[in-house]
Amino acid sequence: MSNASDSDSDSDVPTDSLRKNKRFSLEAHDKDSGPNQQHNRKVGDKDKGRVPLDSKIEKESDNFAPDVGFNLDFLDEMKAEDVSASTMSHSRSEMPSREPAANVYTRDRIYKAVMKGDAEDLDGLYQYLSSKLKKLTNEEFREPKNGKTCLLKAMLNLKDGKNDTIPLLLEVAEKTDNLEKLVNAAYRDPYYKGHTALHTAIEKRNLPYVELLMSKKANVQAQAEGEFFQKRERGVGFYFGELPLSLAACTNQPSIVHYLMDNPYSKADITARDSKGNTVLHALVMVADDTTENTHFVTKMYDEILLSSTRLCPTLRIEEETNYKELTPLQLAAKLGRIEIFKHILRREMKEPEYQHLSRKFTEWVYGPVACSLYDLTSVDTHKETSGKKSVVEIIAFESDSKNRHKMIVLEPINELLQRKWETFGRPIFYTKFLLHVLYMLIFTVVAYNRPLTGKPPFAAEKTAKGGFRFVGEILTMVGSVYLFISQP
Repeated sequence: MSNASDSDSDSDVPTDSLRKNKRFSLEAHDKDSGPNQQHNRKVGDKDKGRVPLDSKIEKESDNFAPDVGFNLDFLDEMKAEDVSASTMSHSRSEMPSREPAANVYTRDRIYKAVMKGDAEDLDGLYQYLSSKLKKLTNEEFREPKNGKTCLLKAMLNLKDGKNDTIPLLLEVAEKTDNLEKLVNAAYRDPYYKGHTALHTAIEKRNLPYVELLMSKKANVQAQAEGEFFQKRERGVGFYFGELPLSLAACTNQPSIVHYLMDNPYSKADITARDSKGNTVLHALVMVADDTTENTHFVTKMYDEILLSSTRLCPTLRIEEETNYKELTPLQLAAKLGRIEIFKHILRREMKEPEYQHLSRKFTEWVYGPVACSLYDLTSVDTHKETSGKKSVVEIIAFESDSKNRHKMIVLEPINELLQRKWETFGRPIFYTKFLLHVLYMLIFTVVAYNRPLTGKPPFAAEKTAKGGFRFVGEILTMVGSVYLFISQP
């Protein structure tokens, strides 16, 4: 018996907690694989450094999880042990021998072929796998450090947008009843965890391979949730929302976005969230940087996804979806200070009748240079129906740390809204509090001026008119001081 690792393992050296949740798989081993090979790593070795998406070919490793494997050559080994002493003089050619090297496919050979795009060198791959009862997702064909398969390796090595070994690998996997598992096999190391061949095809901007993978049951909701794909303050990485649809949107690929949203195999869930609760629209807000080129593609992609989602599902309100911090895309733009996308969402106006419900701005009339417009203030300002939920105005005032806050409050309709709120509520409240504060200071001054000059506090109340007024003033001063202490942030 020999050890082989299950393809769902999250690390090279599995822990007890991982073993409890693992699904055991049966892998075939022979003289060309398993414990008979020379390995460069031992069980318990730890990886040093971070392995890049496309790493060099590594030597075989026995750093496997304790799953079940069996040796196809055990009968030959038993026969060799049972050979009698009388037959030991026979030539070694009569003893069981290894299969010719030309017919053996190791990980090194397969990886070299896919890196070169040499499909001819893989012509005998299916015959070898079927005769040995092996599959391309077996651990001997995956990189020990990150779990990368030959398909992922091939997707990373396109030449002129093609790699002739990719269709062949998919065909072999289909014949060995391993297609879906190979197509959806992902990186397993913490840095690139969850990254699949579909993500790579999108990153390579290759629509034909995206279509091919989708036709082969690729998981359109696969999440690349490794550290490299998370929002980082420092270091190298790219946050795109983890999902294939978000990756296509954040890299400005409208053709792939439309295909993923509406294809005959498995349509992408537009409301799907990543590990932070962000939808594809939230992801677009996150990658916005207010530059001219970036703003052009982000706003255009944002609108196209809205329109497509409406065509596919008229009742869907994707723009109202919130992330785990209870923020809509508009509120997220306000919190992060993404001025251009914030302004675009706030002033979006759709002219087509079937899409007018997506507008936030409605032009009533135009007379020369003068226009009258109405704005949808949903989630922009607080009202009874949204009591308890944060508004855009509140987020800008109290929660945003962006240096662009002063630019957001002068945008219409925010500027007009704040002006109306000041005239209706702010000004009366300000003047009332100002007058009360002046009155409090006057009372405090009068009480302090008329306190006894001799003795120690507390002073007894004098049974005179002056003493009565001083006593009332002291009570008002104490109440006012408590109010000021509680009301001031």
